[in-house]
This record gives sequence, C-alpha cells and structure tokens, in this order.
Amino acid sequence: MKKLFIAFLSVGFLASCTEVLEDVEPSTSVSFETALTSADAVEAIRTSMYSKKRGSFDFTTEYFIGPAALADLTSNRPGSSRFQGLNEAFGTSGTVHIGSFSGYEVIQEANLLINGIADGVIDQATMDRYRGEAYAARAFANHRMATTYGYEPGTAAASSWNLSIILREEATLDLAQATPLPRNTIAEVYAAIKSDLAQAKSLLSGVNSDNGYVTEAFVEGIAARVHLYAGEYSQAISAAEAAISKSGRTLVTTEEGVATMFRGPNPEALFEMVVNKDTEPIAGSNTNSGPVSYTSDQWVAQVPTNELINKYEAGDWRVAGWHGDCISEQTVGATANGCELVNDLAVSITKFNGWKGNLSQDLVYMRVAEMYLILAEASAKASNNPAAGVPYLNELRAARGVGAVPAEATANMTAFEDFILDERARELAIEGHRFFDLKRLERDIPNSLGGIKMRKDSYRILAPFGIGLQNVNPLLVENPGYEVAN
Repeated sequence: MKKLFIAFLSVGFLASCTEVLEDVEPSTSVSFETALTSADAVEAIRTSMYSKKRGSFDFTTEYFIGPAALADLTSNRPGSSRFQGLNEAFGTSGTVHIGSFSGYEVIQEANLLINGIADGVIDQATMDRYRGEAYAARAFANHRMATTYGYEPGTAAASSWNLSIILREEATLDLAQATPLPRNTIAEVYAAIKSDLAQAKSLLSGVNSDNGYVTEAFVEGIAARVHLYAGEYSQAISAAEAAISKSGRTLVTTEEGVATMFRGPNPEALFEMVVNKDTEPIAGSNTNSGPVSYTSDQWVAQVPTNELINKYEAGDWRVAGWHGDCISEQTVGATANGCELVNDLAVSITKFNGWKGNLSQDLVYMRVAEMYLILAEASAKASNNPAAGVPYLNELRAARGVGAVPAEATANMTAFEDFILDERARELAIEGHRFFDLKRLERDIPNSLGGIKMRKDSYRILAPFGIGLQNVNPLLVENPGYEVAN
C-alpha cells in the first residue's frame, strides 16, 4: 500500500498535473498546498482519475479479457503466451489470477476530489459533479477489487471467510498518512460501495448528457451490478430500470447495427471512456498491452474457444458481427494463424478492433444490454419464478436475431440460471464478466478443453495478495491457502 501511495506522491500526481501547474510554480517544486487550491489542478486531478484507469493494465486489458481467459471463453493462440497463465490458472510461481490492485491509484485521485480539495476553488455545481464522478470511480474500483480478493455477500464461502479489501477513504498527501490498515469485512466493503453510489447518484442527479464521463445512469448501472452480486434482487431491478431510463439508451435491433456497434461510438454504452489514439496509450502501450493487440490484431493472443462459439445458435447476429477471420496481415507484418486450433470457426473476437487507428478505440465499461441481463436474473430470483425473467431475455435475444427463451430453460431455477450464464457469455464475452459470474454463483470454473479448472470451493478462487504487499503492510492478512501453498 505504501509503495502505491509513495509512487503517487513522487510521480503520479506531479506527472498528471505538470502542464497545468507550470504557470503556478516550477514543476519540480509544486506544493500540495498550492495544487489543492488551484482550479487548474482540480481539473488535472479529475483528468488524472480517468487517465489512471485508462493507463492501468488491471483496469483495461486485464479488466476486459482476464475473466474470459481465467474461465473458459478464450484461450491463447498457439505461438502466443499472453494470458496463458490465466488460461491455465497456474504458473511457475504458483496461482495466476486477475490483477486489480492498481484500483487504489484510481481511488487516490478520487479521494483527492472527494475530500482533498478546499471548498470554493471552483464553482459548487462543477465541484459537485466532479465529486459525484469520484464517488462513482471509487465504488467501481472497490467493487472490482472486492470481487477479486474476497467473496460475495451471502455465499457459502463468505460464511467461513469474511475479509475483503482495505478501504481507503481519505486522500493521502504524504508518507505519514499512508499508514498500514487491516482488511475490511465483506459487509463493510459493500456498505461503503453502496454509500458511495448513493452520494454519486445525489451529486450527479440529472447529469446524463455525456457518457464519456460518469453519469447518473452509469451510477445506477454500477448499483444494479453491485446489488446483483450482493443478492439484493429488488434493488438490482430498480437500479437497472433506472439506468436504462436515465441513459436514454436502447438495444440495437438490426443485424447491421449489431455488427457495427463496436466499430465506433457504442450506441448501447452507459459509460465509454474516450481515448485519444495519438496521446493516450491504453495500459501503457497499445501495441504491447492494449486489448486490441491481445484479441484481434498484433499478437492475436486470446481467441474464442469452442466453449464460447458453441453457445451461439444458428443465425445469431453476434457470431458474424463480433467475430472475424484470424487476422492475416498484422501490424507487425506477420501471419496470424492458429485460431483454427482453438475454435472450429477459426475466428478471433473483434469487439476490440482498433477502429480509431493505432490499435486504439474507446473503452466501453458498461452497456445497456447488461441491464437487461440483470433485470432477467434479478426478476426471476426475486420472485423465485423463471417466468418473471423471460421477457427481458426475449427482448435482448430478439435484438440479436434469435428466438425466444426455450421452454426447457424455464423448467426450474437452476435451468434458468444455466441459461442466464450462457446468455451472459454470448452477450458479454471479453467485457469483464465470465469468471466473476461463475464465482458469484458458486459454480466450478470449467476448463475450455473439458473438466474443471478450479472447483468452487478451491482457495484459488480468490486472488493472493503476495508476500511483497504483506511485507509493506504487516496488517494485511493473506487469503486462506496461500500462506503455505500457492
């Protein structure tokens, strides 16, 4: 933890604010007292909060693709090793898992906006908006880390291990404030996330015009996701309905629209981070680390498995629309082959396709389609009746060119949950969900080649913190199983 905050103090804040502060003080001697009372610096901190996410591998490439690779939806193309460790869930040093710890860098910027800026530095309406965005960013980062390092509320595993992540809710301006803290409980973390979302919703009331920034609709969408994970189905329904209504977004309903929705500004996006292809590298390097280079160009490292391809029905517009021939002429001038060794269609996934050029595109963190899936699952579970969720699934499936939910999927709640999992895989592949969907529903993690990769009660379902972080923070208790084995 200290390393993260020291890095922020020495590099992150000053680097992100250098340009706007050059006219205030020399960039080598900017004081935090000056920075936190400068209107230009407030703008820079807000920009940096978004940039921290865009520049983080954890919250871009691994955020989107990692859960598919750690589960059963993508596998490494022969000849490429990127995310192969996640495919196998085991490497030379032990368990390989999804990373999300850099969420604390986003949280640091959010904390500065929430409680580190003096009142009156900028006008109140603008400050309210920025703080609303910050509360949402903090909730979003905390939830992702909570799902990585802890169990979900109400699950069987949570009854025997109730520790989650460390809550950091104050801005850290010097080393003395970066004190070690213990992990909070699952209940404490989810309560903090929901409190942040309530604050964000209040501060962003009516702010829905630009989905390139956090909006009220996106806050409702995060809340719907959080309530679903927490098993609070009535609240999930209300939040998902509000997200759809407030966003003004609707499902794309034509074959051409489905095929092109990821090849420009996404018409279903509740939040789509806008990226400048020339000055804002994703995850530090579009060529080496961005999601395009991992899935459809350059390395073509992770390609869809038959486990995913076989979930689609004949005529599903998402097959031809979101998958394409294994790239024959890559940016590096090599021939990409081997997709046919992973799936029978010999295709890659093209949701990340570099439509802006320079292996870059805007990043869609949530779509209205997810809200329909949440409505379907939450409605069925709130009433213990699969029929209650069918209309939402039918509406989504009609928008994708396929027929109604088959009768066998509504035979009982288990069958309906199975169908929901498959529909979420079909719709949300490499959008950051698969592993976490299986985990929250206490399912075994399947291997795409058959068998089980991780059993639902395996300690490896949770990510390890590692000895390095424990050495920095002696109060950080490791997850069970990693103390003596990995």
